[in-house]
Amino acid sequence: MSHTSAFAPAIFAATIALIVVWVATNWRLEKSLADERSIVAGELATISSRLQTNLNSNVKLLQGLAAGIAVNPTMDQSGFSKLAAQILQPDSQLRSFAAAPGMVVRWVYPEKGNEKAIGLDYRTNEKQRPAAMLARNTHNIVLTGPVELVQGGTAFVVRCPIYISEGTSQIFWGLLSGIVDIPKLYQESGLGSTELEIAISNVPDPTTPEQVFFGSLETFSKKPVQTSVDMVYGRWTLAARPKQGWGQNNGIGTFEFYAILLSLCVVAPIVWVGFLTRSRQGTIEKLRLHKKKLVRAQQRLEYLSLHDALTGLPNRRFVDRMISQPPRPSPEDCLILLHIDLDRFKEINDTKGHAGGDAVLQATASRLADLAGPNDVAARIGGDEFIFASWSTNPEPKANALAQQIVDTLEQTLVVDGAECMVGASVGVAWETERAGERDLGQLLLNADLALYEAKKTGRGRAAIFTEELRTAAIHSKELADEFNQALDRDELVAFFQPQFNAKTLEIVGVETLARWNHPRKGLLAPDKFLDVADRLGRTGDMDRQILQKALFELTRWDRLGMQIPRVSVNISARRLAQPNLLAELSELPLARGRVCFELLETISFDDLQPVLNEIIPAVKELGIEIEIDDFGTGHASIVSLLRFEPRRLKIDREIIKPIIASPSQRRLVTSIIEIGRSQNIDIVAEGVETMEHAKILKDLGCHILQGYALARPMTSEQLIEFCRVKHKGIAGAGR
Repeated sequence: MSHTSAFAPAIFAATIALIVVWVATNWRLEKSLADERSIVAGELATISSRLQTNLNSNVKLLQGLAAGIAVNPTMDQSGFSKLAAQILQPDSQLRSFAAAPGMVVRWVYPEKGNEKAIGLDYRTNEKQRPAAMLARNTHNIVLTGPVELVQGGTAFVVRCPIYISEGTSQIFWGLLSGIVDIPKLYQESGLGSTELEIAISNVPDPTTPEQVFFGSLETFSKKPVQTSVDMVYGRWTLAARPKQGWGQNNGIGTFEFYAILLSLCVVAPIVWVGFLTRSRQGTIEKLRLHKKKLVRAQQRLEYLSLHDALTGLPNRRFVDRMISQPPRPSPEDCLILLHIDLDRFKEINDTKGHAGGDAVLQATASRLADLAGPNDVAARIGGDEFIFASWSTNPEPKANALAQQIVDTLEQTLVVDGAECMVGASVGVAWETERAGERDLGQLLLNADLALYEAKKTGRGRAAIFTEELRTAAIHSKELADEFNQALDRDELVAFFQPQFNAKTLEIVGVETLARWNHPRKGLLAPDKFLDVADRLGRTGDMDRQILQKALFELTRWDRLGMQIPRVSVNISARRLAQPNLLAELSELPLARGRVCFELLETISFDDLQPVLNEIIPAVKELGIEIEIDDFGTGHASIVSLLRFEPRRLKIDREIIKPIIASPSQRRLVTSIIEIGRSQNIDIVAEGVETMEHAKILKDLGCHILQGYALARPMTSEQLIEFCRVKHKGIAGAGR
């Protein structure tokens, strides 16, 4: 045996020992780091919990004061101070309160030291306006900060919108703000007494120092432990790591030291082999246990990835997997899918907050789970949408029965925050039509979606069954939507004009601009063929913009021809009104004061859009544009809501005008509307004047302006020019 051969076992044993030492060291370092991160996570969770508890306590105090103001909104500074003094405790983190009726600070407590805040107008203060408007427009509490205060210093500011009851309506009174002492909040939450390097951001993944208001942005890039403070009014992300960094105690361990020592001092190959065998067995056992833990962790992660965290039901990923590989009870069974959408969930979420919305979702999940049989699946696929899957050899009767059962079950009242409320649901139903061969289960889910859309169209609390007619309609709708998008880009929309006449003299006093689509294959399409498509695409604002530009162009042209067209009216949609660049675009157009009028459909939800309209309507009027309420009498807005915007004209809907010839009660209704207009100095326009008898009755009732087929139909600009020329000749001839 050669010299090299004699040392071969020792060299082999030493090599194996070094490998084992390396594996064991890595394993120990990983375990040590995991333990260290677990300790940091525990400390950070405690701090997060304290922060959330302290902030919620401050908000509860602020809500208590807001409730007191809502009960007595006419109190003065003295009354406000007394009420605030009862709520503001000496050990509270809240430093002061400021009440801003009408968005202007009028009362403060304590008064001393906060005098500079009195008179602060949130609507004009650039630094505080966004948060104040967000609280007002969303009806939710808003937390901002740190904020530079006008009275000096910085603090977190909690703003609570206050609404007071006026009859059956809720009227916006103003804002109540609470100033949270930042050092005290941090100290009582444990941020000042820890060995951790902590940073707090108001976004999940900060990229700039401005997004981090406690600690340093660098903390987020040093593999920190992260958690969040979730509140109804905001979310903070906390990141933490040891101040000395990770792995400061990861020196050479005892095991590694002796293993290396024995490796260097091998006495005999046999001893070394025995030691190596025992070491390998111990390491393999540890690795086996570690592998079992990894398998269990992977199984847990897989479960979490397939289930909804809030309700515990299977999620969308589970449904997609089920669709691709359905666990069919028997080959003859057909899959039934029911797509469920809650009808009034947004109302609950808006009035009860996210906690109330979560309670509704959990109750819905529980009810669906109770309906599920051994082979059924109830899943939440996102938001307020659920899927219910079942199987049957005779799917149609079972699908119909399940749909009705789900509608009836979800119509039952729920108790949220101690109050009963009804949510209800719409259901779309589809099932497989083939029992053998290839099945397109992905299409089945799309079919259920189409049926759900049909159920929502026909009203709440309904179920709809998929049919091939629905698929054909969906394909047609998709084609029409694609064509309409192209129509806007290709300038295929054209403007038609319908004259409006003075009821007494029948002189033209204006024209209404009407949109038509010059479809390359189908010819001229009326608005009822494409308005729904435009709304679904979110392009009603683009359509309004094009029609307005065409109307202004024609108005300029008519002026050059010497035509007497005093005014042109154009329709404007809610989407267009809410566009942030509306006023900037209008200010660049050649608008002649008093010669352009915006027609607002009464079916626009004036109450919902009131915060926006309160700013936009006066600004539009300042540009010289008149406001007219269209289709008056068909919407749901109150007369008070409409008249608050001081429209120049009200246009009575054609469905009210049409029966006045034969119906005295309908004439009395029109008379009442005319009287309302006269009392408010508002002109009344009647549309849908189909006969000259209509025109005579409306004139006798005192209506100001008439519009309808009896006098003139909608026409192109060229036709309008010819119409005015003939009308002018007729008047001139009658004069001779």
